[in-house]
Amino acid sequence: MPDHETSHREAKRVNWYVARVTDTSAPNPATLPSGWVRLDRAGWWSTFAATPLNGILLGILPINLGTTLAQSFDISIWWGFLIALGAVVPVFLVLYLVQQLRYPQASVNFDTNELRAGRRVVPLAEIIWARLDMFDRQRAHTRMLTLRFGAEGGPRASVRLRGRSGQTLRAAVTDCVAEIIRRSSIVVPSTPNDPSGRFARYNFPGSLGRSDVLEVVLNPPTIDDPTPVLIS
Repeated sequence: MPDHETSHREAKRVNWYVARVTDTSAPNPATLPSGWVRLDRAGWWSTFAATPLNGILLGILPINLGTTLAQSFDISIWWGFLIALGAVVPVFLVLYLVQQLRYPQASVNFDTNELRAGRRVVPLAEIIWARLDMFDRQRAHTRMLTLRFGAEGGPRASVRLRGRSGQTLRAAVTDCVAEIIRRSSIVVPSTPNDPSGRFARYNFPGSLGRSDVLEVVLNPPTIDDPTPVLIS
């Protein structure tokens, strides 16, 4: 017999999935905004911190730079350490700038069924991929969620589903993002070596199918909920 704590966790898991299915099957909003509507995007910290690769590069690049210069100029390793420490800020700024260029402010037009990011416009039906970036702040007991989606070759969009203090999207923005997903053609990527997609969770970390994306948008999981994707 499972103990009380295990039973409680399992019951919470079941209730969460039931809520997600219920929300996903809800009808579309009766009225949608006309013309171009800007989507809420992730704040600078949520955008940066919820991307695991940023943290990896921020740690590796300055150290490699300091070590390389120390060896090339035959200087003390302590000078290499100081160089690495000084390189953290410029590396951070470069990574942040690259991310902002890759994911500019996005807008949607439901009248024409189009998504616009920067100067690029694409029909909603051509949105074929979506990725969920997650970062669990264990000490604060919060989960940061950033949803990214787009068409093949661009444009891309980035939306914060849950911020660092647990805040979620406004209801109006949630309706817009959910409707974008409904009108998209999002699928989980596959490879010739895994045509059934059995190992897609590992081959394409963070990628979700359209129904799963819609569920996450309508009910962003908290740190106490099951994780819909792998956390790096």
